[in-house]
Amino acid sequence: MTSSQAHSDRQSKTATSFFERYFELLDGPDPYRSLELVAEDVEFSIQWAADDSRKSSQFLGGLEQLRGFIDAGDMDGWAHYVTQSGVSGDVEFALGETRWDSGERIGTFLAVAQLDELGRMRRYMVARSPALAFPTEQ
Repeated sequence: MTSSQAHSDRQSKTATSFFERYFELLDGPDPYRSLELVAEDVEFSIQWAADDSRKSSQFLGGLEQLRGFIDAGDMDGWAHYVTQSGVSGDVEFALGETRWDSGERIGTFLAVAQLDELGRMRRYMVARSPALAFPTEQ
């Protein structure tokens, strides 16, 4: 499945979660459009592990650092897939996977965002690791 097909699959769902919309834009042809869903005063923490060792990296900051994270990313040939999501008040959660266009899983992520009154991401925390998968029933 290609990144474009993944976007179409996400759009065909009846109720689209915040993270489905956010990752669709982030994975799309203009990833900076994802910043349309981000508040100017955003605060974030991205925890990222490249392999199944104990080593990981943390990226922190605000809107400009999030833009820099997009600048640094090589997003060709893979996309985010939200497999489960939930809402509690102004907080949204998503469990998902990053996958190559071939469908092979790269890693698992867990994301949480607190949304402002306009539905934009105000606080954001995400962790990604290839070490653990959450198989879903098809």
